Amino acid sequence: MNVAKKNVRFPKMLLEPIRHIIESRDLGVTFNDMLEHLGIERAHFDSPTFSIDADAFLKLNRWLKQRTHGRIHLKDWLSGYSATSIGLAGLAALSSLSGRDALTVAIRYMPLIAPTIRVNLIEGPKSSQLVMELITDLEEMNRSMLEVTAGIINIISHETMGDGIPRTIHFRHDCGSDKQGNSRLEEYRETYGCDVVFNSYFDGFISDSKFLDAKTRSPNETTTRLTRSILDSEIEARMASQSFSSFVKQELHDMAKTGKFPSVEDFADHIHLTPRTLARRLENENTYYKNIANDVWLALAQELLTTTPLSIDQIAQRTGFINGNSFSRAFKSLTGDTPLHWRRVH
Repeated sequence: MNVAKKNVRFPKMLLEPIRHIIESRDLGVTFNDMLEHLGIERAHFDSPTFSIDADAFLKLNRWLKQRTHGRIHLKDWLSGYSATSIGLAGLAALSSLSGRDALTVAIRYMPLIAPTIRVNLIEGPKSSQLVMELITDLEEMNRSMLEVTAGIINIISHETMGDGIPRTIHFRHDCGSDKQGNSRLEEYRETYGCDVVFNSYFDGFISDSKFLDAKTRSPNETTTRLTRSILDSEIEARMASQSFSSFVKQELHDMAKTGKFPSVEDFADHIHLTPRTLARRLENENTYYKNIANDVWLALAQELLTTTPLSIDQIAQRTGFINGNSFSRAFKSLTGDTPLHWRRVH
């Protein structure tokens, strides 16, 4: 599900490293030059609530690349970050009780930091994946946004858990080469401080599942509770800018892509509401949780039927059913057609 650029805003914290780079290096431009190019007054930027939309963010990076002749690299950008500089989300992760708790910070609050990226955790018996997914097309910026977001998560992970937890970062894109034609793989490994795999099948991290329950370096339940409460308020403010049912559908869509099909009770707990409050807010928009969940499930089932060679039993397992028979009954009740016949027609 792709979110239109006009609905995405980037917070001030993502621009602070750019300011640091420009003001600390001789690049032939000033930070005020950049603000002037965007039509932004310095006093406006200095406001704590400053943000820019995705079109302005894309315009900024195109201008910066042209004026600096591409001399700002990923390592320069990430040098301006630390877990605490990323704000409340960094503090919430640092004070979490376990690795899994810290990862839930990235999963739940990353849209507040990098609003074009969704993050999900897929747990396995031996290894687990933290998957990053682009939800807004920023054209040539897509690659750099994935790399910067991976860097932010890696910084928080390093400062929260230390060096003792090995992890591998994966990207779908190629690592590219420098001006002499040499691979930039070692440059990336040095920047992230861990192994990096390019041309992979997903964007994100892989680590041993046993580390999910490992204790963090500085657990503090009070700090975690306070910071998450503030961040939840920001999430609620963002929810208020769109219909609640749209928000619920987006969340269910993201969960379905990782094989999660929650009950109304589990979903209410996921978004920190009671089932009664969830139901009431949806009824205010003339819909019900079951209707939205069915729409999300059916869309995924139809996508798998038309774009993969998977058998009905395999699709059933991927969509939360015990076997193909129960999947087929549910599919027919919603469409009036069997999955096999629907697949042939479409």
